[in-house]
Amino acid sequence: MTGKKGRFEKGVWVEEKEAPVTNKGGNVIDKRFSDATQSLISSVNDVMNVTHDLVTTEEGKQYIEKTLRDTQVQVQKSFDEIISRIKGKPGKK
Repeated sequence: MTGKKGRFEKGVWVEEKEAPVTNKGGNVIDKRFSDATQSLISSVNDVMNVTHDLVTTEEGKQYIEKTLRDTQVQVQKSFDEIISRIKGKPGKK
């Protein structure tokens, strides 16, 4: 990405224009709430962007495939361990 705040709309990156924060009466809580809201929006946009990259780029697809392969290996190891424990206990087959 460009490093600038924004979001995807219909497959096109749209840069976000930061609105000036007005602080009427100097209310610190309002400013903190506004900052937290902007941070949350930015974080959600970051998650959406990474998700978009995962499913639309070759690098993302390779990452998903590697993660699935690693998960499959771990699941197989877990089942192998369970089976070996069951076989190792006397009286159980």
